[in-house]
Amino acid sequence: MSMARLSKAVLGLIAAGATSATIATQFLGEKEGVALSAYQDGASVWTICHGHTEGVRPGQTATPANCADFLATDMAEAFDALDRMVKVPLSEPARTGLASWIYNVGEPAARKSTLIRKLNAGDRTGACNELLRWVYSGGKDCRIPSNNCGGIPIRREQERTLCLL
Repeated sequence: MSMARLSKAVLGLIAAGATSATIATQFLGEKEGVALSAYQDGASVWTICHGHTEGVRPGQTATPANCADFLATDMAEAFDALDRMVKVPLSEPARTGLASWIYNVGEPAARKSTLIRKLNAGDRTGACNELLRWVYSGGKDCRIPSNNCGGIPIRREQERTLCLL
């Protein structure tokens, strides 16, 4: 089985016709994990919970309830950004994959991307394939094992799979 395959839980939600928000909660939980103490991510950004970065400072701690709130808020912001940028209809899985990417790279980077331009021009396959180019973290190529960010290329493959559904 390829490392880039979607989990049975995510596939089950897609098969059941779940909303993109429900699918994203499962997918992002798998991708981001949870850390109750602040840490610096691969790009040296202070992070806590499921990849939450806004206002995080060294030594900060969170409860599981705080993390659930951060995830819900951050996901809503990613979906709102997606809805502002994308002018073409998307399936629920495609919305999930693209919102996950925006959640991870941030709205400013996504907004000026070739991916969004291609998507709005009607080239969904080309747009989804652009996800595979977003494999850098803090200037490091995450396809290189010694850079210790190998989860990023796998995540992009999975986001691409979702985007194409």
